[in-house]
Amino acid sequence: MIREANHAHTDAVAAVVERLRGRFIFQGKVADLWRRTEAGFAKGGARLEGVDRYAGSILDLRFQNEHLVAIKDGEVQASVPDLIIVLDAESGQPITTEEIRYGFRVSVLGAPCDPRWRTQAGLELVGPRYFGYDFDYVPLEERLPVQVPS
Repeated sequence: MIREANHAHTDAVAAVVERLRGRFIFQGKVADLWRRTEAGFAKGGARLEGVDRYAGSILDLRFQNEHLVAIKDGEVQASVPDLIIVLDAESGQPITTEEIRYGFRVSVLGAPCDPRWRTQAGLELVGPRYFGYDFDYVPLEERLPVQVPS
């Protein structure tokens, strides 16, 4: 899908959002990044400074091998178990937590998880509280009910 969108000179990021029934969360530049290895996990975060329509806003990403939480200007935009996806803003290519670097221009998306993860049992295994966050899970579609085009 990404390769096809790039070949057709269309917006690869928008194609991913549409395909995954996701939400566009943020577009920005990686301004700060920190990582540490703890108990075999790559833990850390990235701070993104908004560009274009997000200029003046900050998005904080927290990860433990995978992205766990996206917080824009102090408000949670998405959290586990929903997927938080970071893509190169131009090409739409995925950027993992290991690959993200200072200065990268990225688009951040959210995609709904499988409904089984949204059950009580699922949230006990992979919800935000399991990872030590002091808030309850709210589905991405409720946090960001209307998809705004990038």
